[in-house]
Amino acid sequence: MGNDQGSRGMEPPEHPGEYTSLIVRIRQDDAGRLSGEVERARTGEKVRFHGLEALSRAVASLLSTTERS
Repeated sequence: MGNDQGSRGMEPPEHPGEYTSLIVRIRQDDAGRLSGEVERARTGEKVRFHGLEALSRAVASLLSTTERS
């Protein structure tokens, strides 16, 4: 088999210019406040957020860890 995403072992690092898949889970409470988490699909790394402004920071923090990989 080739270098499948589901294969065991070390995964290749993400490189600049490649897509990064993020999963965003959002909930809204009765008062209209947003909260949730953003997950990097490849690694399962998650960042929680509370509020719309914090959502963009959560995404940015996952993308900044991609650049360092």
